[in-house]
Amino acid sequence: MEDMGRAAEEERAGEASERFARDSHSGFQGQAQEAEQSMRQRDRHGERPLILVVEDDAGTRDSLTELLSARYHVLGASDGQSGVELARERHPDLILLDRFLESGEDGLAVLESLQHDRATESVPVIFLTGDSDEATLERCLELGAVDFVHKPASARELMARINRALRQSEQQQRLQAMAQTDALTGLANFRALSMRLDEEFKRSSRYDYPLSVVVIDLDHLKAINDGMGHEVGNRAILALANLLRTNLREVDFAARFGGDEFVALLPHQTAAEAAVLAERIRTGLRTVKVTRSDGRPAPFGLSVSVGIADHSPAQPRACTDELLRAADAALYEAKREGRDRVVVYGASDLASPKAAQRH
Repeated sequence: MEDMGRAAEEERAGEASERFARDSHSGFQGQAQEAEQSMRQRDRHGERPLILVVEDDAGTRDSLTELLSARYHVLGASDGQSGVELARERHPDLILLDRFLESGEDGLAVLESLQHDRATESVPVIFLTGDSDEATLERCLELGAVDFVHKPASARELMARINRALRQSEQQQRLQAMAQTDALTGLANFRALSMRLDEEFKRSSRYDYPLSVVVIDLDHLKAINDGMGHEVGNRAILALANLLRTNLREVDFAARFGGDEFVALLPHQTAAEAAVLAERIRTGLRTVKVTRSDGRPAPFGLSVSVGIADHSPAQPRACTDELLRAADAALYEAKREGRDRVVVYGASDLASPKAAQRH
C-alpha cells in the first residue's frame, strides 16, 4: 500500500508538472521529480512545509501551486502587499517571490519589507526572475534572498532549490534554538529572555494589559554544590525547571537567568495573580526529593525565594530594566525575610536603593 501511495503521488506530481510547463507564461519546463528528503522536512506543527507563492500572473501562480501541492502546503498572493500580510499571518517556511510584479512593485522592495519585520525576517526567499544581470542578482542576495531561479527553468531545478533552501533554514533554526537554550535545563537562556521580555513589554504597553515578571531563586544552591557535589546541585536545578514547565501556561515564558536563578514572564497576569502561581511552585518544590549519585535520597529539602513585579495600566514601568529591578527588589526582600517565601513588589517598602541592588 505504501508503494502504491508513493506511485500515486509521483503520478500526480508528474501531471502537475506537465500542466505547469504547458500553462506557465514564464516558460518553466519539465516535470517534478522526487526531491531528496523533501518529505522529511516538517514545519513547526509537524506538517508538510508551507510555501507562499507571490506571483501576479494568475496562470503561473496556479501552475506553481498545483506543482508544489504534491509535496507542500501552498498559499498564493497576487501582489507584494498581500504577500507580506500573508507572510505575517501564516509564517510560511519559504517564499517564492517574483522579481518584477505587474502592479509596478519591485520584488526587492517586497523583500526589504519582509526583512524589516521580526515575524518574517528569517523566512527564506527565493526569487523567480528573468533577469540575468549579475549586479541585480548580487543585489537580491545582499538584501537577504537565499537563492534565485531563472525563467525559464525546469521544475526539477525549482524543486531542488526549494528543498535545499528548506534544509538550510531548518539547520539554521536548530542552531539558533541551541544558541538561545540553557544546556542543562532546556529552558530559554539569558539571551532569549532579554529578547522575549522586550517583545512582551512592548505588547503589554501597546494593548494595555498587565505583564508580570517572576524571579525565582533556588535557595542554598551553593551549599548543596559544596556539600553534595554539582551533580546533586544540577538535579535540584532540573527539579525546579521541570516544575516550572508543568505549571506555566502556553503563553508564558520561562528562562534560566543564572546559576540558581530563573525568570518567568506571565502576560495578562497581574502581580497578585502571578503570586498564586509562584506559591504553587514554592509549595510544590518542597515535596520534591532529590537523590544522590548512589540513588539514596539527599538529606535536604528544596525551597525557593520569589520576587514579583508587574507592568500594568495601574502600575506602568518606564522600561524593562525598571521592571526587572522591581522584581529583583522583591526577591531581595524575600531572602532578607528568611527565604522560602513569595514577595510582591509594592506589598511593603521595597524601593530603597539597597533593596534594588542585584544580589
